[in-house]
Amino acid sequence: MIGMSADKIASQAYLEVAAAHGVEYVFGLPGTSGQEFIGTIADQEKIRFILAMHETCVVSMADGHARVTGRPQIAQVSTLPGSANSVGALYDAYRDRSPVIVTSTNVDTRIDGRDSHTEGKSLVEMTKQFTKWSAEVHRADRIPEYLNRAFKVASSPPTGPVYLALPSNLLGEPISVANPDAARSRVSPRIGGDPEAIAEAAKLVARARRPLIVAGSAIVKSGATEDLIKLAEMIAAPVVMEPRYSFLSFPTTHPQSFQIAERQPSFDLPLWGEPDVILALGCRLIREYRYIAEPVIRPSTKVIHIEEDPWEIGKVFPVNLGIVADAKSAITSLLTSYGKAEPPAAVKRERLECLRKAKDQAVAELDRRVAQGWDAAPVNAARLARTMDRLVEKDALVVNESPTSKDLLMANFQFSLGRDYFSNSSGGYLGWGLGAAIGAKLAAPKRRVLACLGDGSTMFGLQGLWTLAKYRIPLVVIVFNNRAYMAVKNQFRGSEERVRIAADMGAEITGPEINFARIAETFGIFGERIDHPEAIEPALKRALEQSGPALLDVVISQNTRKD
Repeated sequence: MIGMSADKIASQAYLEVAAAHGVEYVFGLPGTSGQEFIGTIADQEKIRFILAMHETCVVSMADGHARVTGRPQIAQVSTLPGSANSVGALYDAYRDRSPVIVTSTNVDTRIDGRDSHTEGKSLVEMTKQFTKWSAEVHRADRIPEYLNRAFKVASSPPTGPVYLALPSNLLGEPISVANPDAARSRVSPRIGGDPEAIAEAAKLVARARRPLIVAGSAIVKSGATEDLIKLAEMIAAPVVMEPRYSFLSFPTTHPQSFQIAERQPSFDLPLWGEPDVILALGCRLIREYRYIAEPVIRPSTKVIHIEEDPWEIGKVFPVNLGIVADAKSAITSLLTSYGKAEPPAAVKRERLECLRKAKDQAVAELDRRVAQGWDAAPVNAARLARTMDRLVEKDALVVNESPTSKDLLMANFQFSLGRDYFSNSSGGYLGWGLGAAIGAKLAAPKRRVLACLGDGSTMFGLQGLWTLAKYRIPLVVIVFNNRAYMAVKNQFRGSEERVRIAADMGAEITGPEINFARIAETFGIFGERIDHPEAIEPALKRALEQSGPALLDVVISQNTRKD
């Protein structure tokens, strides 16, 4: 125990514990019960408070910051209304294992149970299905202990969010306990796989004719991207990202990188064909978007699934080898084991030649599709992505919440090693992207950060523009504006007239049409609307030159598909 002060109040201890765990910002919307908390923040200089206009933005900012730093971050909300408003973004964090700590004030313990203002039955019960741990603190002198434990739980593998309810009167009470020692509360994230199982996995892959690597988001989180590149090159196997991924774990510019559909995935790659062995690393296998009659993985395919969370292994598809290990430890061990089991050089040469032809075919097919409508208005989203790729720095971070433009973005914006990407993977809760990008930019102030948002997603998180403007955060926001909830519209079936009527009722975002550039300007943010392709490049250059925030509202064609 360290940091003892006889006249310290609980909210001071809260901030001291947070600072000891490396927290630089508290993202919050304090409400009327947060006056003690805000007053204490105003009395110190180590931690800066970032105010938002809605709890979705609060939690999403903490989420985005945590994804960049790899450390738990704090979102502070207020009682039941604030906690209820935060649940959607908390759900996103839970689905993506993001170490967000949501602390909420709760009603004064002296009027608890009287159906008082903003009181609910149980904040803990409301939030626990979206967290690793959800609890309420009932003594002021235990607030440091609980918060310290929250950091430990959030950062321990598999990482994830934590929720703490703090009765407002307790935050102002004096306490005389010492703060826990943050350094003695940390858990190493490394989980080494069973050596015999790793060796068997290497042999299975070495004996395969057409192995396939399915890469998961945990590879980035464990810092194993370069190790994965070495392994893929050693095996001479194609690499695809797990469907519904949050972090991009393998550079799309690599000749062994292939893209598969997310809503109706198939591992049957061009020329390569169906894999006979799948090596799934640090991923969920798989998170389904909808029921598909034909299984994504054939019963005859041998599956090796390596994951830090045993719950995920064999959850949907049976496996031949299930190994509990973190991605970096597993890949490091596989590099050694595969070297001992490696097949003859001719096998690798044949695999590489097949991959070269397959990649050439995939690139040619992509170029053919992109050429269609290149000069059309509304704008071809692929042309937008390729222009972004050409003008944006090679070490940029892209934060994406443009669900139906994701495939086009990933296929046409070149993610070489050094460029990074993350999104909310599969929660379905919209409004996360802008807040997450703000948090990411605050975590990486010297790096270019782009927020790529769908028009529906932008509307759900629009309050984030106020925070962006207030703190003059130099974030570039690009709205992929297809004027519809395209994920919904693409599901409609039947005659053309039936689809049109259904879309008018439940998917089209028109009548009135939304001009996001004008909305940005009302906040004092540079805004520009692009509705023809020749305007993309000059407008993007102007946005990138801004010293503060900028928003481009790009009117794109509707990417209609039946998947």
